[in-house]
Amino acid sequence: MNENVLQPTAFTSLQESAQDKIRFLKISLITTLFISIVYYFLSKYVMLFQVGELVCLYFIAVHFILFILLKLKVQFYIIGNAFSFLILSGLSVIALYSGGIKAPVIAWFLCVIVSAFWYANRLSGIIWFVITALVVFFIFIADSLDILPENLMPEDAYSFYAGVMVMGIMFYYFVVIITYENWKRRALIKMNAQHQELLSNHEELYQQTEEIIAQRELLDERSKSLVEANNKLSGSIQYASRIQESIMSKEEELKKYFSDAFVYWKPKDIVGGDFYWMCDYGNGVKVLACIDCTGHGVPGSFLTIMANDILNEAAHYLKMSDPRHLIIFLDQNIQRLTSKREKGYVEDGMDISIIRVNEQEKEVEFAGAKQILYRISEGELLEYKGDKFSVGGHAIQNKRFVKQSFEYQKGDLLYLQSDGFQDQFGGKKDKKYLRKRYKSSLINQSHLALRNQKEELDKAFHLWKGEGKQTDDVLVVGIKL
Repeated sequence: MNENVLQPTAFTSLQESAQDKIRFLKISLITTLFISIVYYFLSKYVMLFQVGELVCLYFIAVHFILFILLKLKVQFYIIGNAFSFLILSGLSVIALYSGGIKAPVIAWFLCVIVSAFWYANRLSGIIWFVITALVVFFIFIADSLDILPENLMPEDAYSFYAGVMVMGIMFYYFVVIITYENWKRRALIKMNAQHQELLSNHEELYQQTEEIIAQRELLDERSKSLVEANNKLSGSIQYASRIQESIMSKEEELKKYFSDAFVYWKPKDIVGGDFYWMCDYGNGVKVLACIDCTGHGVPGSFLTIMANDILNEAAHYLKMSDPRHLIIFLDQNIQRLTSKREKGYVEDGMDISIIRVNEQEKEVEFAGAKQILYRISEGELLEYKGDKFSVGGHAIQNKRFVKQSFEYQKGDLLYLQSDGFQDQFGGKKDKKYLRKRYKSSLINQSHLALRNQKEELDKAFHLWKGEGKQTDDVLVVGIKL
Protein backbone atom coordinates (compact mmCIF):
# COMPACT_ATOMS: atom_id res chain seq x y z
CA MET A 1 0.00 0.00 0.00
CA ASN A 2 2.83 2.36 0.79
CA GLU A 3 4.18 2.07 -2.75
CA ASN A 4 0.74 2.62 -4.31
CA VAL A 5 0.16 5.73 -2.21
CA LEU A 6 3.59 7.35 -2.56
CA GLN A 7 4.20 6.83 -6.24
CA PRO A 8 1.19 8.90 -7.47
CA THR A 9 1.98 11.54 -4.82
CA ALA A 10 5.58 11.79 -6.01
CA PHE A 11 4.45 11.97 -9.63
CA THR A 12 1.95 14.72 -8.78
CA SER A 13 4.67 16.62 -6.91
CA LEU A 14 6.94 16.49 -9.96
CA GLN A 15 4.13 17.83 -12.15
CA GLU A 16 3.35 20.63 -9.70
CA SER A 17 7.06 21.50 -9.42
CA ALA A 18 7.30 21.80 -13.22
CA GLN A 19 4.19 23.98 -13.28
CA ASP A 20 5.63 26.20 -10.55
CA LYS A 21 8.86 26.61 -12.56
CA ILE A 22 6.86 27.55 -15.67
CA ARG A 23 4.87 30.06 -13.63
CA PHE A 24 8.09 31.50 -12.18
CA LEU A 25 9.60 31.81 -15.66
CA LYS A 26 6.47 33.47 -17.06
CA ILE A 27 6.33 36.05 -14.27
CA SER A 28 10.04 36.82 -14.71
CA LEU A 29 9.66 37.27 -18.47
CA ILE A 30 6.53 39.41 -18.07
CA THR A 31 8.46 41.61 -15.60
CA THR A 32 11.45 42.12 -17.89
CA LEU A 33 9.10 42.65 -20.86
CA PHE A 34 7.26 45.37 -18.91
CA ILE A 35 10.57 47.02 -17.95
CA SER A 36 11.76 46.86 -21.60
CA ILE A 37 8.56 48.59 -22.76
CA VAL A 38 8.93 51.32 -20.09
CA TYR A 39 12.59 51.82 -21.04
CA TYR A 40 11.60 52.05 -24.70
CA PHE A 41 9.22 54.96 -24.10
CA LEU A 42 11.66 56.71 -21.73
CA SER A 43 14.50 56.38 -24.28
CA LYS A 44 12.28 57.68 -27.07
CA TYR A 45 10.52 60.58 -25.37
CA VAL A 46 12.46 61.52 -22.19
CA MET A 47 16.15 60.59 -22.47
CA LEU A 48 16.24 60.85 -26.31
CA PHE A 49 18.66 57.91 -26.41
CA GLN A 50 18.19 56.33 -29.86
CA VAL A 51 20.50 53.31 -29.24
CA GLY A 52 18.59 52.52 -26.05
CA GLU A 53 15.31 52.85 -27.99
CA LEU A 54 16.46 50.33 -30.63
CA VAL A 55 17.84 47.91 -28.05
CA CYS A 56 14.55 48.07 -26.11
CA LEU A 57 12.68 47.14 -29.29
CA TYR A 58 15.16 44.29 -29.66
CA PHE A 59 14.42 43.20 -26.05
CA ILE A 60 10.67 43.25 -26.72
CA ALA A 61 11.14 41.02 -29.77
CA VAL A 62 13.38 38.70 -27.74
CA HIS A 63 10.65 38.27 -25.12
CA PHE A 64 8.09 37.29 -27.75
CA ILE A 65 10.54 34.69 -29.08
CA LEU A 66 11.04 33.31 -25.56
CA PHE A 67 7.27 33.15 -24.98
CA ILE A 68 6.93 31.14 -28.21
CA LEU A 69 9.65 28.74 -27.04
CA LEU A 70 7.86 28.38 -23.72
CA LYS A 71 4.58 27.69 -25.53
CA LEU A 72 6.32 24.98 -27.59
CA LYS A 73 7.48 23.39 -24.30
CA VAL A 74 11.17 23.77 -25.14
CA GLN A 75 13.40 22.60 -22.28
CA PHE A 76 14.09 25.17 -19.56
CA TYR A 77 17.85 25.13 -19.92
CA ILE A 78 17.56 26.06 -23.62
CA ILE A 79 15.27 29.00 -22.81
CA GLY A 80 17.53 30.10 -19.95
CA ASN A 81 20.68 30.06 -22.09
CA ALA A 82 18.90 31.82 -24.98
CA PHE A 83 17.60 34.50 -22.59
CA SER A 84 21.09 35.10 -21.14
CA PHE A 85 22.69 35.36 -24.58
CA LEU A 86 20.10 37.71 -26.06
CA ILE A 87 19.94 39.95 -22.99
CA LEU A 88 23.74 40.16 -22.62
CA SER A 89 24.15 41.14 -26.28
CA GLY A 90 21.61 43.98 -25.93
CA LEU A 91 22.98 45.22 -22.61
CA SER A 92 26.53 45.24 -24.04
CA VAL A 93 25.41 47.51 -26.91
CA ILE A 94 23.75 49.95 -24.48
CA ALA A 95 26.87 50.00 -22.25
CA LEU A 96 29.16 50.71 -25.23
CA TYR A 97 27.08 53.74 -26.32
CA SER A 98 26.25 55.15 -22.88
CA GLY A 99 29.57 55.60 -21.07
CA GLY A 100 31.24 52.21 -20.99
CA ILE A 101 32.16 50.86 -17.58
CA LYS A 102 30.50 53.89 -15.92
CA ALA A 103 27.16 53.22 -17.66
CA PRO A 104 24.37 52.46 -15.13
CA VAL A 105 23.19 49.62 -17.35
CA ILE A 106 26.22 47.61 -16.13
CA ALA A 107 24.16 46.79 -13.02
CA TRP A 108 21.77 44.80 -15.28
CA PHE A 109 24.62 42.46 -16.25
CA LEU A 110 23.99 40.63 -12.98
CA CYS A 111 20.57 39.68 -14.40
CA VAL A 112 22.31 37.61 -17.09
CA ILE A 113 24.09 35.44 -14.52
CA VAL A 114 21.12 35.06 -12.17
CA SER A 115 18.78 34.21 -15.05
CA ALA A 116 21.11 31.45 -16.23
CA PHE A 117 21.13 29.98 -12.70
CA TRP A 118 17.35 30.25 -12.27
CA TYR A 119 16.07 29.37 -15.72
CA ALA A 120 18.75 26.91 -16.91
CA ASN A 121 21.03 25.16 -14.38
CA ARG A 122 24.10 25.63 -12.21
CA LEU A 123 26.57 24.80 -14.98
CA SER A 124 24.94 27.36 -17.29
CA GLY A 125 25.12 29.96 -14.49
CA ILE A 126 28.85 29.37 -14.05
CA ILE A 127 29.47 29.57 -17.81
CA TRP A 128 27.52 32.81 -18.16
CA PHE A 129 29.29 34.25 -15.12
CA VAL A 130 32.59 33.73 -16.94
CA ILE A 131 31.23 35.15 -20.23
CA THR A 132 29.69 38.18 -18.50
CA ALA A 133 32.89 38.87 -16.56
CA LEU A 134 34.87 38.75 -19.83
CA VAL A 135 32.44 41.18 -21.49
CA VAL A 136 32.71 43.61 -18.53
CA PHE A 137 36.49 43.27 -18.62
CA PHE A 138 36.49 44.03 -22.35
CA ILE A 139 34.35 47.15 -21.80
CA PHE A 140 36.66 48.21 -18.96
CA ILE A 141 39.79 47.82 -21.15
CA ALA A 142 38.14 49.59 -24.07
CA ASP A 143 37.06 52.42 -21.75
CA SER A 144 40.57 52.69 -20.28
CA LEU A 145 42.13 52.88 -23.74
CA ASP A 146 39.48 55.38 -24.81
CA ILE A 147 38.46 53.36 -27.87
CA LEU A 148 34.74 53.18 -27.07
CA PRO A 149 32.17 54.61 -29.50
CA GLU A 150 30.87 58.13 -28.82
CA ASN A 151 28.61 58.39 -25.76
CA LEU A 152 25.14 58.97 -27.25
CA MET A 153 23.38 59.47 -23.93
CA PRO A 154 22.48 63.19 -23.48
CA GLU A 155 24.41 64.59 -20.54
CA ASP A 156 21.38 66.33 -19.02
CA ALA A 157 19.46 62.99 -19.01
CA TYR A 158 22.26 60.96 -17.51
CA SER A 159 21.12 61.26 -13.88
CA PHE A 160 17.55 60.37 -14.85
CA TYR A 161 18.91 57.43 -16.89
CA ALA A 162 20.94 56.15 -13.90
CA GLY A 163 17.94 56.39 -11.58
CA VAL A 164 15.69 54.55 -14.02
CA MET A 165 18.26 51.73 -14.36
CA VAL A 166 18.57 51.32 -10.59
CA MET A 167 14.79 51.44 -10.01
CA GLY A 168 14.22 48.95 -12.85
CA ILE A 169 16.63 46.37 -11.55
CA MET A 170 15.27 46.83 -8.00
CA PHE A 171 11.74 46.27 -9.30
CA TYR A 172 12.85 43.19 -11.25
CA TYR A 173 14.51 41.53 -8.27
CA PHE A 174 11.61 42.50 -5.99
CA VAL A 175 9.11 40.72 -8.27
CA VAL A 176 11.38 37.72 -8.79
CA ILE A 177 12.12 37.34 -5.06
CA ILE A 178 8.42 37.59 -4.14
CA THR A 179 7.57 35.00 -6.79
CA TYR A 180 10.36 32.71 -5.61
CA GLU A 181 9.27 33.02 -1.97
CA ASN A 182 5.70 32.13 -2.91
CA TRP A 183 7.06 29.12 -4.78
CA LYS A 184 9.02 28.03 -1.71
CA ARG A 185 5.99 28.60 0.56
CA ARG A 186 3.75 26.45 -1.64
CA ALA A 187 6.45 23.77 -1.77
CA LEU A 188 6.70 23.81 2.03
CA ILE A 189 2.92 23.46 2.36
CA LYS A 190 2.95 20.49 -0.03
CA MET A 191 5.85 18.93 1.86
CA ASN A 192 3.99 19.27 5.17
CA ALA A 193 0.88 17.72 3.61
CA GLN A 194 2.93 14.78 2.35
CA HIS A 195 4.53 14.44 5.76
CA GLN A 196 1.13 14.26 7.40
CA GLU A 197 0.06 11.70 4.85
CA LEU A 198 3.13 9.61 5.62
CA LEU A 199 2.41 9.83 9.35
CA SER A 200 -1.20 8.77 8.81
CA ASN A 201 -0.02 5.72 6.84
CA HIS A 202 2.68 4.79 9.33
CA GLU A 203 0.44 2.73 11.59
CA GLU A 204 -1.08 0.86 8.67
CA LEU A 205 2.39 0.18 7.26
CA TYR A 206 3.50 -1.06 10.66
CA GLN A 207 0.62 -3.53 10.76
CA GLN A 208 1.40 -4.67 7.25
CA THR A 209 5.03 -5.15 8.25
CA GLU A 210 3.95 -7.39 11.13
CA GLU A 211 1.83 -9.43 8.74
CA ILE A 212 4.72 -9.68 6.26
CA ILE A 213 7.05 -10.89 9.01
CA ALA A 214 4.54 -13.58 10.00
CA GLN A 215 4.11 -14.61 6.37
CA ARG A 216 7.88 -14.64 5.89
CA GLU A 217 8.29 -17.01 8.83
CA LEU A 218 5.66 -19.27 7.29
CA LEU A 219 7.41 -19.06 3.92
CA ASP A 220 10.75 -19.89 5.55
CA GLU A 221 9.26 -23.07 7.00
CA ARG A 222 7.76 -24.03 3.65
CA SER A 223 11.01 -23.12 1.88
CA LYS A 224 12.90 -25.50 4.12
CA SER A 225 10.43 -28.25 3.22
CA LEU A 226 10.81 -27.42 -0.48
CA VAL A 227 14.61 -27.43 -0.19
CA GLU A 228 14.51 -30.87 1.43
CA ALA A 229 12.15 -32.17 -1.27
CA ASN A 230 14.27 -30.58 -3.99
CA ASN A 231 17.44 -32.12 -2.57
CA LYS A 232 15.81 -35.54 -2.55
CA LEU A 233 14.52 -35.05 -6.10
CA SER A 234 17.89 -33.73 -7.31
CA GLY A 235 19.63 -36.71 -5.71
CA SER A 236 17.25 -39.09 -7.43
CA ILE A 237 17.76 -37.40 -10.81
CA GLN A 238 21.54 -37.41 -10.34
CA TYR A 239 21.36 -41.13 -9.59
CA ALA A 240 19.15 -41.60 -12.66
CA SER A 241 21.81 -39.78 -14.70
CA ARG A 242 24.45 -42.25 -13.53
CA ILE A 243 22.15 -45.12 -14.48
CA GLN A 244 21.58 -43.61 -17.91
CA GLU A 245 25.32 -43.17 -18.48
CA SER A 246 25.91 -46.77 -17.39
CA ILE A 247 23.67 -48.19 -20.14
CA MET A 248 25.77 -46.47 -22.83
CA SER A 249 29.13 -47.83 -23.89
CA LYS A 250 32.05 -45.70 -22.77
CA GLU A 251 33.91 -43.66 -25.33
CA GLU A 252 37.00 -45.74 -24.59
CA GLU A 253 35.11 -48.91 -25.58
CA LEU A 254 34.15 -47.41 -28.93
CA LYS A 255 37.80 -46.64 -29.58
CA LYS A 256 38.59 -50.33 -29.05
CA TYR A 257 36.08 -51.41 -31.69
CA PHE A 258 37.02 -48.79 -34.30
CA SER A 259 40.24 -47.11 -35.43
CA ASP A 260 39.19 -44.02 -33.45
CA ALA A 261 35.97 -42.60 -32.05
CA PHE A 262 34.44 -39.77 -30.01
CA VAL A 263 31.12 -39.15 -28.29
CA TYR A 264 29.83 -35.60 -27.76
CA TRP A 265 26.87 -36.05 -25.40
CA LYS A 266 25.36 -32.95 -23.81
CA PRO A 267 21.89 -33.39 -22.24
CA LYS A 268 19.75 -30.27 -21.91
CA ASP A 269 18.92 -31.31 -18.33
CA ILE A 270 20.66 -33.66 -15.89
CA VAL A 271 19.19 -36.61 -17.76
CA GLY A 272 18.30 -36.58 -21.44
CA GLY A 273 16.46 -38.23 -24.27
CA ASP A 274 19.50 -38.73 -26.52
CA PHE A 275 21.67 -41.86 -26.21
CA TYR A 276 23.76 -44.22 -28.28
CA TRP A 277 23.87 -48.03 -28.36
CA MET A 278 26.69 -50.32 -29.39
CA CYS A 279 26.96 -54.09 -29.85
CA ASP A 280 29.87 -56.25 -31.04
CA TYR A 281 28.64 -59.41 -32.77
CA GLY A 282 32.10 -60.84 -33.36
CA ASN A 283 33.83 -61.74 -36.64
CA GLY A 284 34.34 -58.03 -37.35
CA VAL A 285 30.62 -57.17 -37.24
CA LYS A 286 29.62 -54.20 -35.08
CA VAL A 287 26.37 -52.24 -34.80
CA LEU A 288 26.16 -48.64 -33.63
CA ALA A 289 22.95 -46.65 -33.12
CA CYS A 290 22.19 -43.00 -32.32
CA ILE A 291 18.72 -42.46 -30.79
CA ASP A 292 16.83 -39.20 -30.13
CA CYS A 293 13.76 -39.88 -27.96
CA THR A 294 10.68 -37.68 -27.71
CA GLY A 295 11.27 -34.80 -25.32
CA HIS A 296 14.16 -34.42 -22.91
CA GLY A 297 14.75 -34.58 -19.19
CA VAL A 298 13.08 -37.32 -17.13
CA PRO A 299 10.40 -38.34 -19.74
CA GLY A 300 13.04 -38.67 -22.44
CA SER A 301 15.34 -40.66 -20.15
CA PHE A 302 12.61 -43.25 -19.51
CA LEU A 303 12.27 -43.81 -23.24
CA THR A 304 16.05 -44.25 -23.59
CA ILE A 305 15.99 -47.09 -21.03
CA MET A 306 13.04 -48.69 -22.82
CA ALA A 307 14.80 -48.45 -26.21
CA ASN A 308 18.06 -49.78 -24.76
CA ASP A 309 16.31 -52.87 -23.34
CA ILE A 310 14.54 -53.56 -26.66
CA LEU A 311 17.76 -53.28 -28.67
CA ASN A 312 19.61 -55.51 -26.20
CA GLU A 313 16.86 -58.12 -26.51
CA ALA A 314 17.06 -57.98 -30.31
CA ALA A 315 20.85 -58.24 -30.35
CA HIS A 316 21.62 -60.72 -27.57
CA TYR A 317 18.61 -63.05 -27.69
CA LEU A 318 17.42 -62.81 -31.29
CA LYS A 319 20.92 -62.24 -32.73
CA MET A 320 19.46 -59.51 -34.93
CA SER A 321 22.09 -57.25 -36.55
CA ASP A 322 20.42 -55.97 -39.70
CA PRO A 323 19.80 -52.19 -39.20
CA ARG A 324 16.43 -52.31 -40.96
CA HIS A 325 15.23 -55.26 -38.88
CA LEU A 326 16.42 -53.60 -35.68
CA ILE A 327 14.44 -50.42 -36.47
CA ILE A 328 11.29 -52.41 -37.32
CA PHE A 329 11.63 -54.49 -34.14
CA LEU A 330 12.15 -51.33 -32.07
CA ASP A 331 9.18 -49.62 -33.71
CA GLN A 332 6.82 -52.55 -33.06
CA ASN A 333 7.83 -52.95 -29.44
CA ILE A 334 7.65 -49.22 -28.64
CA GLN A 335 4.12 -49.17 -30.07
CA ARG A 336 3.20 -52.28 -28.10
CA LEU A 337 4.53 -50.97 -24.80
CA THR A 338 2.94 -47.52 -25.11
CA SER A 339 -0.43 -48.64 -26.53
CA LYS A 340 -1.69 -49.65 -23.08
CA ARG A 341 -2.33 -46.06 -22.10
CA GLU A 342 -5.61 -44.21 -22.57
CA LYS A 343 -6.43 -42.28 -25.70
CA GLY A 344 -5.27 -38.67 -25.91
CA TYR A 345 -1.69 -39.38 -24.87
CA VAL A 346 1.34 -37.72 -26.41
CA GLU A 347 2.94 -39.78 -29.17
CA ASP A 348 5.97 -41.53 -27.64
CA GLY A 349 8.66 -42.18 -30.19
CA MET A 350 12.19 -41.55 -31.34
CA ASP A 351 14.39 -40.74 -34.31
CA ILE A 352 17.21 -43.18 -34.91
CA SER A 353 20.11 -44.04 -37.18
CA ILE A 354 21.73 -47.50 -37.08
CA ILE A 355 24.86 -48.65 -38.89
CA ARG A 356 26.24 -52.19 -39.23
CA VAL A 357 29.98 -52.30 -39.94
CA ASN A 358 31.35 -55.50 -41.48
CA GLU A 359 35.13 -55.23 -41.38
CA GLN A 360 35.72 -58.47 -43.32
CA GLU A 361 33.71 -57.28 -46.33
CA LYS A 362 34.59 -53.58 -45.84
CA GLU A 363 30.88 -52.78 -45.95
CA VAL A 364 28.55 -50.47 -44.01
CA GLU A 365 24.77 -50.98 -43.88
CA PHE A 366 22.59 -48.07 -42.75
CA ALA A 367 18.94 -47.59 -41.87
CA GLY A 368 17.46 -44.51 -40.32
CA ALA A 369 14.27 -42.94 -39.05
CA LYS A 370 14.32 -39.16 -39.62
CA GLN A 371 18.09 -39.03 -39.16
CA ILE A 372 21.03 -38.69 -41.56
CA LEU A 373 24.35 -40.54 -41.66
CA TYR A 374 27.30 -38.39 -42.76
CA ARG A 375 30.37 -39.99 -44.32
CA ILE A 376 33.63 -38.22 -45.16
CA SER A 377 35.78 -40.13 -47.61
CA GLU A 378 38.87 -38.63 -49.23
CA GLY A 379 37.76 -35.12 -48.15
CA GLU A 380 34.27 -35.44 -49.66
CA LEU A 381 31.13 -35.42 -47.49
CA LEU A 382 28.37 -37.87 -48.44
CA GLU A 383 24.85 -38.03 -47.02
CA TYR A 384 22.67 -41.09 -46.42
CA LYS A 385 19.18 -40.01 -45.45
CA GLY A 386 16.94 -42.13 -43.29
CA ASP A 387 13.21 -42.62 -43.85
CA LYS A 388 10.64 -39.96 -43.04
CA PHE A 389 8.91 -42.02 -40.34
CA SER A 390 9.74 -41.91 -36.64
CA VAL A 391 10.02 -45.03 -34.51
CA GLY A 392 7.04 -45.59 -32.20
CA GLY A 393 3.86 -43.56 -32.10
CA HIS A 394 0.45 -44.63 -33.39
CA ALA A 395 -0.48 -41.86 -35.80
CA ILE A 396 1.07 -43.53 -38.87
CA GLN A 397 0.47 -47.12 -39.95
CA ASN A 398 2.29 -49.20 -42.58
CA LYS A 399 5.66 -47.58 -42.05
CA ARG A 400 8.42 -48.48 -44.45
CA PHE A 401 12.10 -48.53 -43.53
CA VAL A 402 14.82 -49.03 -46.19
CA LYS A 403 18.38 -50.24 -45.75
CA GLN A 404 21.28 -48.65 -47.64
CA SER A 405 24.72 -50.24 -48.16
CA PHE A 406 28.11 -48.97 -49.30
CA GLU A 407 31.72 -50.13 -49.30
CA TYR A 408 34.13 -48.06 -47.25
CA GLN A 409 37.83 -47.35 -47.38
CA LYS A 410 40.18 -47.38 -44.45
CA GLY A 411 40.22 -43.95 -42.82
CA ASP A 412 36.62 -43.07 -43.74
CA LEU A 413 34.76 -41.04 -41.08
CA LEU A 414 31.13 -41.68 -40.10
CA TYR A 415 28.98 -39.31 -38.02
CA LEU A 416 25.69 -40.18 -36.36
CA GLN A 417 23.85 -37.38 -34.57
CA SER A 418 20.57 -36.17 -33.13
CA ASP A 419 19.11 -32.85 -34.28
CA GLY A 420 20.05 -31.01 -31.05
CA PHE A 421 23.28 -29.48 -32.38
CA GLN A 422 21.69 -28.23 -35.60
CA ASP A 423 18.57 -26.87 -33.84
CA GLN A 424 20.48 -24.86 -31.23
CA PHE A 425 19.54 -21.16 -31.29
CA GLY A 426 22.28 -18.55 -31.05
CA GLY A 427 24.58 -16.35 -33.07
CA LYS A 428 24.12 -12.62 -33.58
CA LYS A 429 20.53 -12.99 -34.84
CA ASP A 430 19.48 -15.79 -32.47
CA LYS A 431 18.89 -18.25 -35.33
CA LYS A 432 19.30 -22.02 -35.54
CA TYR A 433 22.75 -23.45 -36.23
CA LEU A 434 21.21 -25.42 -39.15
CA ARG A 435 22.40 -28.46 -41.07
CA LYS A 436 24.45 -26.51 -43.65
CA ARG A 437 26.67 -24.90 -41.01
CA TYR A 438 26.96 -28.22 -39.16
CA LYS A 439 28.15 -30.05 -42.31
CA SER A 440 30.70 -27.32 -42.96
CA SER A 441 32.05 -27.81 -39.44
CA LEU A 442 32.44 -31.54 -40.03
CA ILE A 443 34.32 -31.02 -43.31
CA ASN A 444 36.56 -28.23 -41.99
CA GLN A 445 37.75 -30.29 -39.02
CA SER A 446 37.83 -33.73 -40.71
CA HIS A 447 41.63 -33.62 -40.98
CA LEU A 448 41.96 -33.49 -37.19
CA ALA A 449 42.14 -36.43 -34.81
CA LEU A 450 38.68 -37.34 -33.50
CA ARG A 451 39.63 -36.17 -30.01
CA ASN A 452 40.36 -32.71 -31.45
CA GLN A 453 37.20 -32.82 -33.58
CA LYS A 454 35.17 -33.29 -30.40
CA GLU A 455 36.88 -30.26 -28.83
CA GLU A 456 36.16 -28.15 -31.92
CA LEU A 457 32.47 -29.19 -31.89
CA ASP A 458 32.23 -28.21 -28.23
CA LYS A 459 33.82 -24.81 -28.93
CA ALA A 460 31.52 -24.18 -31.90
CA PHE A 461 28.44 -25.16 -29.88
CA HIS A 462 29.21 -22.88 -26.92
CA LEU A 463 30.29 -20.02 -29.16
CA TRP A 464 27.01 -20.24 -31.07
CA LYS A 465 24.86 -20.68 -27.96
CA GLY A 466 26.56 -17.83 -26.11
CA GLU A 467 24.65 -16.80 -22.99
CA GLY A 468 21.42 -18.35 -24.27
CA LYS A 469 19.78 -21.54 -23.03
CA GLN A 470 20.44 -24.94 -24.56
CA THR A 471 17.53 -25.77 -26.86
CA ASP A 472 17.60 -29.58 -26.82
CA ASP A 473 19.70 -32.60 -25.94
CA VAL A 474 22.81 -32.87 -28.10
CA LEU A 475 24.49 -36.07 -29.27
CA VAL A 476 27.18 -36.54 -31.94
CA VAL A 477 29.02 -39.86 -32.39
CA GLY A 478 31.99 -39.94 -34.73
CA ILE A 479 33.95 -43.05 -35.72
CA LYS A 480 36.92 -43.72 -37.94
CA LEU A 481 36.87 -46.95 -39.96
